[in-house]
Amino acid sequence: MADEPEPERWRRANADAPPSWLGGGPEQEEARACAFCGEVPPPASSFCPNCGRAVTASLLPQQGKAATVLFTDIEDSTHLTERLGDLQWETIIDEHNEIVRGELHQHAGFEVKLTGDGFLIVFADGMQALRCAAHVQQQVTEVADQRGAAWPVRLRMGIHRGDVILRPGGDILGRTVNMAARIMAKGRGGSIVVSQALRDDVRRHVRPEFWVDMGARRVRGLDRRERMYMFKWPEYLGHEAAPLQPGPDPLASLPDSLDDPFDPSLIEAETATVES
Repeated sequence: MADEPEPERWRRANADAPPSWLGGGPEQEEARACAFCGEVPPPASSFCPNCGRAVTASLLPQQGKAATVLFTDIEDSTHLTERLGDLQWETIIDEHNEIVRGELHQHAGFEVKLTGDGFLIVFADGMQALRCAAHVQQQVTEVADQRGAAWPVRLRMGIHRGDVILRPGGDILGRTVNMAARIMAKGRGGSIVVSQALRDDVRRHVRPEFWVDMGARRVRGLDRRERMYMFKWPEYLGHEAAPLQPGPDPLASLPDSLDDPFDPSLIEAETATVES
């Protein structure tokens, strides 16, 4: 196992260790290992003591079985495999997986499973899921721009929040999972599409101008329509990275009396009053 890739070693160590907020027990958490350096953190820590990376979401606050589900998928992967060949495509997939896994650990996500050329990831916190998706899209876009036709990866992403059912081994299922997959299918490469439930969950943290209302869309297998939104992740990350603008001088709002020059006669008058 010495040559086994770090992410695969992490998956092997954590295959039966879903996060505790999703129903995993403390005894399962002891086997967690860092995907980046292999260090096994203490049971009471969700961060690697060696490299400082987030290990799993196992110690996030209890939220019952409610979770935020993120699906990812490489657009037009079948055509790309045919065009590039198996060996080159395998290299691309490995690099893509490394990007996604790096960000999901940074944002306290739990990798449920690979779905061919995509991921099923679960988070306790909706904002963490949204930020993870945005940073993955940013990294994938940067690599694709740098390498051009040799790395033509474009990701579709869908996020939904709701109740999930935990299965043995850390798998999840239920309507929330199905809806996240359907939502992802409504987007195109480079997009992050979310449900009304997810948008409501992060409303206080994301300004209205970072959303595009896609309206109520038909969803395969459902009689009702579901309202969906596209997250404008480039604008959001650009705003997040913008330097703070200098604000007004805090002293400018102080009362004018504080700006008066010091008058020693005031002290002298007070002293004379006390002595008399």
